[in-house]
Amino acid sequence: MGFAPPDQPDNPFWRNEWIPFLSDRDGWSGKFIDARDGRIGRWFVGEITITGEYETLAGYFDSLARTLTRIVDGSHPVCRVSEGRLVWS
Repeated sequence: MGFAPPDQPDNPFWRNEWIPFLSDRDGWSGKFIDARDGRIGRWFVGEITITGEYETLAGYFDSLARTLTRIVDGSHPVCRVSEGRLVWS
């Protein structure tokens, strides 16, 4: 596996057209935009990369906005800190 490998065009480790825009602190997982068609995908080291998780960047942001709205309304679980640990209600 490697960057845009010619022998595995449908299952590369990473394509040159993927532009990362979100990752965790150590870079093991995150999201990217596919410059070829604008779809949003996600990667996690050691797992198969998911392409087309969202059709557009706007769709991804709409999903975040819906989640934040549910949090504000109290209809989505949020976490709290107890004894230095995250606790999900």
